Amino acid sequence: KDHPGYYYYGPYENGPILDLAVASSIGNAIPGVSKVKQNSRNQLMITDRVFEYDYIRRILGEIFTNTDGVRIKSDNEVINLSLLSLMLDFGLYVEYGFILNLPFLKCLKHETDTRELQVEVANRIYEFDKKNESDFVTRNRVEDLLFETSYKFIVNKHFPVQSRQFKLIQILNSDPDFQSYVLLVKIYMSLCQINKSSEVDYYKVRCDGEFRIVIPHNYSKATSNYLDEVTQFYSFSEKDDFIIYDDLPIFDLRPQQPEINLHRVRFDSPASVQSMVKYVEISNVFKVIDEEDKFLIFIADNVLLVDNSGENDMAIRINKVGVGVATVFFNEAISFIPCFKYAESEDVILFTSPNIHYSVSQAGQFCTDYYGMKHNLMECINSEEVFVDLNDEHVFQTCKLSELLTESKTVIYFPDYLLQVPDRKHLINLLDLAVRIRNISFFILVLFYLRRGSVSLEFLEREGSVRKIAGPWKEAILYVLNRATSNPHYDAVYDRQFFNLNQHKDEPLEKFIDLLCVNFTKYQRFIDGEYQIVPTSKQKAFLKRIICAENPLMFSEVGSGKTKVILPLLCQTFLSNNVEAHQNFARGGKLKSTLVILVPEHLVSDASTQVYRYCLNLNFRQEYRVYDDIFALMHRNIKLDGSIKQIFVTSFNTFKKSLTYDMICAKVWPYREKVLVVADEVDDFLDRNKLVFNICSNKANAFDRSMLDCFYEVSRAAYGGMPFPDISLSNNADYWKHLHKKYIAIHREIQDASRSINKNFGIFNEYTLRHCSTNIVRDVEGYKGLIARPYESVNRAMPGSYYSDVERTIYLTYVILTEDIGKYDDLFQAERKFISFEYWNKHFLHQLDFDDLVYGHEKLSEIVEKHPKTRDGLARYLYEIILRRMEIRDKSRSVNSIDVIFNFDCIGFTGTPFLDNYPTFDYIRNGRKDKIPDLIDRSFYAYTSDELSICDFEERFIQFQGQNDHVLVEYVPSDFIGESCNEMETLESIFLNEERRKSAGETRFNTLVDLCGIFKQSTIHDVRDLIKKHFGSERFKFLYHIDPADNRDRVLCINSENDAQYDEEFYNYMCHAYGASLRDKIFFFVDNRNVIGKDIPFQLVYQRHYGQPLFRKSVVLAHDVDDFSRIWQAMGRSRTMNETKFSIYKSGVVEDSNSLSGARDIKKQDLTRALYIHNCDCKMAGNISSIYLTLVALHNLSQKSFYYCDEIVNAFLEKMEKTISKKIAWHEGQLSRQVLKNPVPAQIFLHILADKFKRSPNKAVSDQDLAVDNIMDTLLHEIVMQKFEQRVPSGDIFDEFIMFLSGEQGSLMEISYTKQQQKQKQKQQNKNQNSDAMGLFNRKNQLQLMFEAENYFEHARVAESDLCRVFLNLPCSIPITTIAYDFGAGQQKINLYPTLQFLYSHHIQGSFMTPEVQNLFKSFDSNVTKYYESFLEKTKQDQITNNLGMANDAKRGSYEIKEEHNFILPNPMYTIIGLEKGTYIIGMKEQFNIHDIQNHPLKNSIRYIADEVGFILFDNTEKRSVDSFGPYFIEQYIIMDFLSKQEVAQNVIDYYHKHKGILDQALQAYDEKQGTGFVCWRFLMNETVKTNDCWA
Repeated sequence: KDHPGYYYYGPYENGPILDLAVASSIGNAIPGVSKVKQNSRNQLMITDRVFEYDYIRRILGEIFTNTDGVRIKSDNEVINLSLLSLMLDFGLYVEYGFILNLPFLKCLKHETDTRELQVEVANRIYEFDKKNESDFVTRNRVEDLLFETSYKFIVNKHFPVQSRQFKLIQILNSDPDFQSYVLLVKIYMSLCQINKSSEVDYYKVRCDGEFRIVIPHNYSKATSNYLDEVTQFYSFSEKDDFIIYDDLPIFDLRPQQPEINLHRVRFDSPASVQSMVKYVEISNVFKVIDEEDKFLIFIADNVLLVDNSGENDMAIRINKVGVGVATVFFNEAISFIPCFKYAESEDVILFTSPNIHYSVSQAGQFCTDYYGMKHNLMECINSEEVFVDLNDEHVFQTCKLSELLTESKTVIYFPDYLLQVPDRKHLINLLDLAVRIRNISFFILVLFYLRRGSVSLEFLEREGSVRKIAGPWKEAILYVLNRATSNPHYDAVYDRQFFNLNQHKDEPLEKFIDLLCVNFTKYQRFIDGEYQIVPTSKQKAFLKRIICAENPLMFSEVGSGKTKVILPLLCQTFLSNNVEAHQNFARGGKLKSTLVILVPEHLVSDASTQVYRYCLNLNFRQEYRVYDDIFALMHRNIKLDGSIKQIFVTSFNTFKKSLTYDMICAKVWPYREKVLVVADEVDDFLDRNKLVFNICSNKANAFDRSMLDCFYEVSRAAYGGMPFPDISLSNNADYWKHLHKKYIAIHREIQDASRSINKNFGIFNEYTLRHCSTNIVRDVEGYKGLIARPYESVNRAMPGSYYSDVERTIYLTYVILTEDIGKYDDLFQAERKFISFEYWNKHFLHQLDFDDLVYGHEKLSEIVEKHPKTRDGLARYLYEIILRRMEIRDKSRSVNSIDVIFNFDCIGFTGTPFLDNYPTFDYIRNGRKDKIPDLIDRSFYAYTSDELSICDFEERFIQFQGQNDHVLVEYVPSDFIGESCNEMETLESIFLNEERRKSAGETRFNTLVDLCGIFKQSTIHDVRDLIKKHFGSERFKFLYHIDPADNRDRVLCINSENDAQYDEEFYNYMCHAYGASLRDKIFFFVDNRNVIGKDIPFQLVYQRHYGQPLFRKSVVLAHDVDDFSRIWQAMGRSRTMNETKFSIYKSGVVEDSNSLSGARDIKKQDLTRALYIHNCDCKMAGNISSIYLTLVALHNLSQKSFYYCDEIVNAFLEKMEKTISKKIAWHEGQLSRQVLKNPVPAQIFLHILADKFKRSPNKAVSDQDLAVDNIMDTLLHEIVMQKFEQRVPSGDIFDEFIMFLSGEQGSLMEISYTKQQQKQKQKQQNKNQNSDAMGLFNRKNQLQLMFEAENYFEHARVAESDLCRVFLNLPCSIPITTIAYDFGAGQQKINLYPTLQFLYSHHIQGSFMTPEVQNLFKSFDSNVTKYYESFLEKTKQDQITNNLGMANDAKRGSYEIKEEHNFILPNPMYTIIGLEKGTYIIGMKEQFNIHDIQNHPLKNSIRYIADEVGFILFDNTEKRSVDSFGPYFIEQYIIMDFLSKQEVAQNVIDYYHKHKGILDQALQAYDEKQGTGFVCWRFLMNETVKTNDCWA
């Protein structure tokens, strides 16, 4: 009665600007008439019925009636909530609500009372909101999204990826917990309508690091959105029922429903200078309580405090620094722009934000469309943006600039007023600012900049007959595009805004560098009569040396300005046309037109900022481009042919990843001689443990339970320090014994030193995940469901990264199960129902009741806590599930750093110059065979074999130190760290130790650098609380730290929750407040993720101003770190190393009278010498992986390829199956032919090894001549065998060689690993993704099909004539997967035939789309009957062939399940049709269902339909037997086990193989009331098993 009979959609307008077709829930929908005419006629669209309410209600009623009043057995919350939502929407809850299996319904006093239900649902939403760590997910936003999807059909046409809806969908997809949340919100909306009650609206505010729910007196959706957004970036706290910021109360929470209001503030320019802007108004302003004229404005990570309470002018402070409102004339290009001007300088700030509104004068014009523009110009400019989509693919999407607007802050420095921006977003915001204040000249300047930083900009001048861009705006755009008539006046104006470097084409390089440095100073802030940064003569000389030196890689000591000064000057030199510079850049090859800047990942943002700041205003009118994403290379418009100069800024690994893309390789390879690669921190780029980047496609493993038992027992033995277990081994006992030894070595490694402190190493727990950026948070389901991560990436999260060594992964999975079993609470809850009675009988008989274990609701962690003896059995059960679902590599491509060195002309620099030596591209290009020149000056290296005297060592060390030649250090024992119970106890011990040393006359410390990563789990608030507890509230006022979410420099106030951005304003405020004593008021806490921060310039300014270091004393926690390069970098966090004293905490240090005497010269200490020499030895020797990768790079070079396709993808499987020897022999032969039989690579390899060996302290190694007796062939053989762990000691010189090449391992077993980027399966219900499915969308694998219909809606009304549906349902007669199995009666085969729709999914490997497959569909001529007859004939022929093979199979009696071929990716979401034994059609999830059968061409042949979980959707068979075709037939469960790794499938297979009689007995007794199929395992099997004598 309360609902109309029909829901409608419409009107639908077939026009070019339509994005959404709006639906209506009312009885009558108004028909629409299209605006666009076709054939001189308008189209009249009559709306059509979508569904009938009463019809759906009747269907649901029948479904619920068929339960016969029995409560639903499934405890799946999503299913039950979905049913509850349907019951409420269709008026069935009162009658059928009792059948739902929802625990909270049982808590209701009156189960059918919808008001009680509404309160309970509201409470559950409230509880979820409180613990939900995603600031973006709120009930209101989910309600809006539900409304959009309920009443609008989202066509996804030009759907903006930057929109709130898209971002919300991404986050909701990231975690299955949000499925329940969305349903609860939907149910709550329904209950509000049913109960005729208003929704209880609330604000979700983050205070003190937690969420606070505030139910306001006057709710506003806009206020709610803004509070959600602002509390994500600013630190609010709660005190005495007030929400406060920086000790200023802004909301009073004492009333039950408090007033929460945001305000507007208007600024008028106090100056006499006037512009088109009459005043500026800012919305979403916070008002300070009890202060009528005091306001807080949050904008672009800055806080403005506006105080109008004084008698004089209004006071404004930005981050505590005074500013004023102004309208400034900078120059003719940047003129009369409203801004904020610093009170104590002439510098100005331009803020942009959607919250800033400008009142612009109409200049006497009556028409408001000033300058002839009726449309927002930003909506008429399109930009092609590269982004990573939901499937982790790099794609381009056309976006309006209006969709890309954000907040920003741009500072323009006096006296030069050069426009400088840190990134492209600032340019888009400034362009919008120019449009809004109608400043044509500023618009032109910004557009010049923006074009240089854009892949493609398009200007929509007209749309049909509508003129979009007109007037002066059009002329301005044409002027920028150089398509307007000549305008000398404008040219003169803008030419002055650009440095003309091309006028210095023929200048000598040294003079040209001087000119560059003069220009460089004009980008800097002007303070106390001088520019803040002026390049020194030493920096100029270093720049010239980089450009001209024969050594391509240069050493410059820590703190020499490589990133801030050298890099931007180098880029400007490249963008010039200076002849001498470009002759040197050519490095013996072609002139360079493309510059690729490579930096470590954490420096990409900073490097991009430097390039944008210094490289957009050069050479007026010259065409060049600057990109901050290397994947811009995938755009069709970007070419490397040298037509324009281009700069790309990217990270080491991202560049390597790009070179695995065939499309990019095809672009780069022909022009690689025109590319110059610049590597900052080049020692990190060539680090032996970071050389390789792998990109892989995955497949499911084929572990059976006996194999998993072996893995478990071996892991448990290694973990518990037990001998090799007495287990029933496979036919390869040697493999398991070797694995046991390897696991013992791995266990010893992970228990070393600091890694033993944090038992959560390698684990992404919910705390560490919430500190990661959004794209990493999407891996939360991977965290909950699967395996270990590399401990090195804990603080720098790699989404879904695996160990490349699968055996290591398997062992660490056991470690995590043992030490953090609570991680698997969700997995256990989902799988506990499949624990069999016999498993319980074996492992839990005396600890837990069977029903409590299988049907209970206690969490896994709670069970283990109450019943500790159950841990082993539960861990074993989950271990098998986890490992069976673990994906292994199928195919792999890898690029390593040596490939880059071999294929590009490279230059680079570093402050820690310890690296291996390789030939340059020029050496290889010229086919040289002489001694390989040094990549970098190694004259200051000190090797063990040198046996240097004290004097000689100090001389070399001084050469290494450079200007940091008086560094005072004390080494402090750190062994106490291993005895600490937790991280804060460790930190307190350090505080106490430093206090003790201070009493002996040492300097008080104010800096701590956590080099070894001890403080992984603690928050910065934990550190703050301990500082306050230990030192009191007055000693330190501020705590510097780096935000782990986005690497931003922050300062947390010790006595409040104010966490501000550490920028120039805040630094100036602290200096004003504390002066020279500032260093006693700020504590610097630097974790191991960063070696550079924005505090570094302030260190230099502080020292210059006050004559003392900001870092008074720095404590470096090195502990187990023996790499001197890393220790020196950690010390270099202080840019005043000669003035700062250091305490280096190191394990193994013995404290004696010398160590207590205070800091001494670092070069005169024995430990320094030992670490330095050890560092040189290790960097020179490398390890087995690095020398093997050198071989691979030489092989790639001979194949003219950037990447290598691994031939031995899963070495552990090859070892297990005893096929490794054959594979290695073939692989070794390939390397030998391509490297040793090729003169140039052979000589390179010989030189590399000879250079290493001559440095060995072992005379037998250093004196060996490698050019005799085929020694290189044997050595290559030994290296390859060692790499794959197949080498046995030979008792000769080759043992010494391999030991030396193994680096500091000290053993012949290499347990180190390399990381690979391998996206883990995301188990969301709506998608399945494998980010590295190589070749999936290659053009050769694409199939395009099309048909035409005059009226598609009429065409689609009848299912049989809907060609789109017909096409998608077409099955392919070539099986995508074939599985062979044998249970003793001979081999049988299962063929899976995919539908076309399944082939369009991300579930398949692209290589299946062969020409044969494509032609099969292309030949379809709309004759459906003929096509399906042909399909059935082909499947029958396949079965005949299979039966013949079975008849000829002499091998019988053995149990075996194996794949013959498979092109389906792991864990697909699917439905299958069973046609007959061995013949199945696989389609997408829900593609096949009971409702569509009558319209399917194979309706008479379909026997049953099932999905990937095992639910039977349709059954037309009669027998319940495991040997008869149907839903209980063994083949159904072989398919499930093979594709989706369901535990119930493995149970069925095990019973079929070992206890088939019990299966038959259970089936005979089962009445199918609980459902069809073995998915109802616990109802079907367990009662039978309980009463069976064999388990008694």
